[in-house]
Amino acid sequence: MTQLIFKNDLEQNKIDALLQFLKSWNIEAELKTVSKKRTNKNTSFSLATGIWKDNPLTAEDLRNKSWKK
Repeated sequence: MTQLIFKNDLEQNKIDALLQFLKSWNIEAELKTVSKKRTNKNTSFSLATGIWKDNPLTAEDLRNKSWKK
């Protein structure tokens, strides 16, 4: 089996024309649609949060210490 994936939504008439073309060459074709996955870009999660939760050190403190070297 070979898959052909279209990354953008296509107009239905273009999909129909493509399927008709493939069938004219005796190529069996099937259309499956998949809904897009939602991504939550507003998440402010950091793996370091748990490590530094009891330490009063701030990002500014870290910058100052690193530039003093």
